[in-house]
Amino acid sequence: MVNVMIRMKLSLLRHSMSGGRATLMIIGGVFGLLLAVSTILLGVLYNNETSADLICIAFGFWMIGWIIGPLLVGGEGTLKTEYFNLLPITPKKLAVGLFGATFIGIGPIVSLVACFSLIIYAVRLGFWAVIVAVPGMLLQLIIIILLSKVVMGVIGEASKSRLGLEFGALIIGAVIAFLNVGWYLLPAISMFVEEPLPEISLAARILPSGWAMVAIEAVNQSHYFLAIGVLCGLALLCGLLLITWGRLLSVSTINEARINRYNRNKSLFLTWANFLTPKTSKIGVVVLKELKTWMCDPQRGRLLRMGLWTGVFYGLFVSLCGVTLLMPWTGVVLVMFTCIFSNNLYGFDGGALWTSITIPGTERIDVRGRQIAWIIVVAPVSIIISLIFLYFSKLDWAWAWVLALLPSLLGGGAGLILFLSVYKLVPVTDPHRRGRGTIVSGDDMNAGKLFLTNLLLLVLLFFASIPTLVILTLGTLLHQNLLKWAGVPVGFCTGLLITWYFGRLAYRRLEARGSDILSIIQCGGIVQSVDNKVVQTEETFSNLSSGKSVLVGILVTMGIIFTLPQGIVPIILKLIGVKVRSWFIALYLPENLQLLVCIFFVLVGVSSLIITRIIVRKHKNMQR
Repeated sequence: MVNVMIRMKLSLLRHSMSGGRATLMIIGGVFGLLLAVSTILLGVLYNNETSADLICIAFGFWMIGWIIGPLLVGGEGTLKTEYFNLLPITPKKLAVGLFGATFIGIGPIVSLVACFSLIIYAVRLGFWAVIVAVPGMLLQLIIIILLSKVVMGVIGEASKSRLGLEFGALIIGAVIAFLNVGWYLLPAISMFVEEPLPEISLAARILPSGWAMVAIEAVNQSHYFLAIGVLCGLALLCGLLLITWGRLLSVSTINEARINRYNRNKSLFLTWANFLTPKTSKIGVVVLKELKTWMCDPQRGRLLRMGLWTGVFYGLFVSLCGVTLLMPWTGVVLVMFTCIFSNNLYGFDGGALWTSITIPGTERIDVRGRQIAWIIVVAPVSIIISLIFLYFSKLDWAWAWVLALLPSLLGGGAGLILFLSVYKLVPVTDPHRRGRGTIVSGDDMNAGKLFLTNLLLLVLLFFASIPTLVILTLGTLLHQNLLKWAGVPVGFCTGLLITWYFGRLAYRRLEARGSDILSIIQCGGIVQSVDNKVVQTEETFSNLSSGKSVLVGILVTMGIIFTLPQGIVPIILKLIGVKVRSWFIALYLPENLQLLVCIFFVLVGVSSLIITRIIVRKHKNMQR
C-alpha cells in the first residue's frame, strides 16, 4: 500500500508541476532550504551549550511551522482521504500508506536537512552521541510530521462546529498578522539568541521536538539508560500519533459539514439586515441569503473570519510592540485583508450561479444585495476597531487619514470584489463536493490564480484611494486642517462611486455572459461562447512552463514589494514627516539619497510588473 501511494503521489506531483503551483512550490522550497541551513549553522557557530539550546528552540519552531503551515498553504496535501473512501481499505492501512507518501515532497526533505544539525552537533561529543543522533533525528522528524497530521485532523473535525470554525479562523488570522508585523519582535529575538533564558531552554527540551537532543546530551553524560528510554519514548509517541491519525481518518465524513446554523432571531447581523432591508424587498432577500451564507458556509465563513481576525491581531501585535505609528491603520488593514479573503464570491458559490442567471432581471438585484451584505458585515467591525486603536494611539493627525481612507476602501472593496468575481472568476470545487477539510481545501483553492487575482485587487484598491490620498497629502504638506478633513467626504463619495460603478459593470457582465461564466465554473476555466464559434482558455498563467512560472513569480513578488512597501510607502512617510525606519531599506541610507532610492524601487517594481504582463501576453498569443 505504501509503495502504491508513493507512486500515486509522484505521478500527481509530476503532472502538477506547472503554472502557479510550480512557482509556489519552488519558492517555498528555496525559503525552506535557507531555514534548514540556518538551523545547521546553529550547531556550528556557537559553543556546545548555546548550540544545544538554540537547536532545541529551532526544532520547536519547526514543529510549530509543520502544524501551522498546512493551515495556510494546502490542507491535506496532494493525496486526500476522500480519494480512498470507496475502496476496501482499513483506516490503519490507509494511515500507514498516506504517512509513507507524506515523505515524498519538498517539506519533508527540507525538514530532514534541518535535522542533520543534530548529527553535526553530536560529532562534537563523540562516537556514541552520533549513534544516538541518527535514530533520534529520524524519530523526531516522524513525530513532527505525524503531529501535524493529527492536529490538522482534529482542527478539521472541530471546524464542523461553530466554535471550531471560529477557532480555526482565529489561529490563521493570528499567524497572518504575525507574518506581517513579526519583524518588530526581531530585536527581542536577537537578544534572546545572545543569551537564552534557562526556562525557555527547559521548555524546548520538554516538547517532543527536543527529545532527541535530550538523548544526545544523556549519552554525552554517560546516562545510557536515559538515552535509551528517551528513544523508546520517541518511538512510542510515533505509534500513538499514527494510531490517533488512523482513528481520525475513520471518523471523518466526506461532504457533510455539521455547522449549527444561527437562529435568525439570535443573529445581530441578520436582525440589522432585516431591519434595513425588509423581506418584502427583493434586495433584502438577497442580503439575508448572503448573510446566512457568510455565517453557515464553512469555507466562505472561515475566509471572512480570517480577514476579520487578521485585522484584530494586527492591531494587538503592533500595540504590544509599542509601534504606535501603525495602530491607527488597524481598521484599514482589516478591510484590505477581508477584501482579499472575500474575493471570488461567485467562484466559491459554484454552480449555484444558475439560480441567478435563469431568472431575467435578477442579476442587478443579486449583485447589489451581495454588496450591501458585505458592507453590513465588514463596516461596523472596521469602524469600531479603527476608533479604538485611534484613541489609544494618541496620534491626532491620523484621525483625518483613517476616517477618509476607511469609507474609500470599504466602497472600493464592495465594488471590486464583485467586479473581479465576474471578470476574473477562479473556478473552485462546488460546495457540495468539497472535502472534509474546512481549513484550506488544497487543490480546490486554485492558489496560483487566486494569488494573482488578489494582487490585482490590491492594486485596484490603491488606485481607488488615490483621490483621497491626494487631498490628504496636500492638506498635510500645506498644513491646512480644513483641506485635510475635506478628504473624509471625498473618501465617502469615492467609495459610493466605486461601489455603484463596478457593481454596475458586474451585473451587466452577468446579464451578457452569464452562461459563459457558469461554463467557467463547471468546466474549470474553458469558456465557450453562446454561438459555439469561439473557444478560449482562461488558464494562461497555469499553462506556463516551470521556468517561466518561477520567473513570473519572482517578478510579481519584486513588483509588489518594490513598488508599494519599499517605494511608495516610504515616500509618503517622508512627505508627512514621520520618522520611522522599520523595514524600509531606503530610510537607512543618508538623507540626500533616500528619495532617489525610493524612486528607483518604484521604477524597478513597475518595470517588473510590466515585464510580467509582456511574458503572460506573449504566452497567451502563442496559445491562440
